Amino acid sequence: MSAPTAPDAAAWEASLYDWHNDHRLRRQQADIAYWLTVTEEDERLLVLGAGTGRVAVPLAEHRHRSVTAVDASLARLRRMPRAPGLTPVCADMRELPLHGPFDAAVVPYSTLQLLLTAPDRHRALTEAARVLRPGAYIHIDVSGNFDARAATDWHLALAEPCPAAGATVEEWERQTPMSDHVLIEKSFRIGEQVLTEVQERWAYLGSLRTEAALDRAGFDLTGTDHGYGAEASPHRLIHHGRRRH
Repeated sequence: MSAPTAPDAAAWEASLYDWHNDHRLRRQQADIAYWLTVTEEDERLLVLGAGTGRVAVPLAEHRHRSVTAVDASLARLRRMPRAPGLTPVCADMRELPLHGPFDAAVVPYSTLQLLLTAPDRHRALTEAARVLRPGAYIHIDVSGNFDARAATDWHLALAEPCPAAGATVEEWERQTPMSDHVLIEKSFRIGEQVLTEVQERWAYLGSLRTEAALDRAGFDLTGTDHGYGAEASPHRLIHHGRRRH
């Protein structure tokens, strides 16, 4: 098998990120209505881990608000639809090139769990506190599913037509539980051709200690929702923290 060059691999990863979400996470996409309700009173929003804009774009289109969408992948941001008031920023959430002040921050789809150490999560939450106005809220969406992942060998997880590839793409996956996170390896293929390979490391929910982490970063935990309402994705927890004055 031959792998494409690095730039092609990055572009494939961004394209297949949307394809994967469309086919494997359909039942978890009730979060859009949830985020619109949670941020209804906010005018200046920050989305950390915005990906290709599945959450950030609807937030910006709602009442034409100002939304800054941050992601570490330039390839993903390039796939983000444009909308009035939407500003994509390629940056590490642990070191934001922003000043704010923002009225609220949304951290969707387990983004915080991609930061494996307590110091890294502290840096990210401290940066969020720095750019939020006093009294503003941060909403952090995390999942308990990673804690229960069992070890697997390589197996076919998905095979569906992919318009970007003009063919059926196979997603092969292997899972390896570690002490405080799970390693998920993915290989995206058309027949014998490898389009791109991805390694994801997701911290266990039990490792996050979110309330203590929020407190250290200058937030008070004001509540936690289980799922997005109407029994949608009950394995997900959304923590709400209020920045102290």
